Amino acid sequence: MKRSALQRKTPLRNRAPMARKPMQKRRKTAQKASSDTRWRSERYLAFVRSLPCCACGGPATDAHHVIGLHWGLSGMGTTAPDSFAMPVCRECHQSIHASPEMQARQPGWLTDTINRGLDHFTDEPIVGALADALEFIAAKEDAHG
Repeated sequence: MKRSALQRKTPLRNRAPMARKPMQKRRKTAQKASSDTRWRSERYLAFVRSLPCCACGGPATDAHHVIGLHWGLSGMGTTAPDSFAMPVCRECHQSIHASPEMQARQPGWLTDTINRGLDHFTDEPIVGALADALEFIAAKEDAHG
């Protein structure tokens, strides 16, 4: 059986094409000043990177900020204050991020790094931040067990 072509019952209306508004460029909104008050010091981080790797003793290339201890210092999109940084080589840095066992060793490494920083620096912003960090770590370790 041969089929005939379909025919419309009502003809299409000849309309003007849909009027579209031209795309507007997005205005860049002024970025708000950061509300992050975490202590930062490039000078202290340079000192940390000058120390030997806290995990293997080799030359450190990175200043690793503490992670994974559930202390509320770091999380999604945030980094711990610079006073909670320790010297590590690239290989050990990757291992710390991958290994909960290595993350559990961070408090000891941090304490050692901070004590070295307290021996090295004498100016107040750095010494004060390091003393606060040492106190914080001691409180967390006492609470943990």
